[in-house]
Amino acid sequence: MKEIWHEISIKSPPGTIYQALTQADKLAQWWIPDTRGESKPGNILEFRFGDGCQLMRVSALEPDRLVCWQPTEEDDSDWAGTQVQFTVLPVDGRSTVQFRHSGFRGDAERYPYYSMSWAVFLLSLKQLVEDGEGFPFPNRWIHQ
Repeated sequence: MKEIWHEISIKSPPGTIYQALTQADKLAQWWIPDTRGESKPGNILEFRFGDGCQLMRVSALEPDRLVCWQPTEEDDSDWAGTQVQFTVLPVDGRSTVQFRHSGFRGDAERYPYYSMSWAVFLLSLKQLVEDGEGFPFPNRWIHQ
């Protein structure tokens, strides 16, 4: 199994980052503009882009610290059976976001693209939280 792992430092308290990871209107500002749903364990978040839609079940939440999603059972993409995890840690007046997208099959063809895309979107999250404006999909680096 393959895993994407990134870490980024953000000039913000954990609570602000947690909101950007759990509120649909904030997720739309740094990741997928057409985001629908409510972040509660067991609920489904819908991330709509073009003709596609990524459905993610909220599998775990710990306020100001942890957000976990899993693609729904209907997913037949490379993301089937994977888990997305954001861990937010306070560090010297800033926060560190540790990101993991784990459980990719060894034959996941687009794995390098997903890793690069997550890195770009973590920078978008940082820019949204620090400067008030992210660069969600599609942007100049990530498009269909």
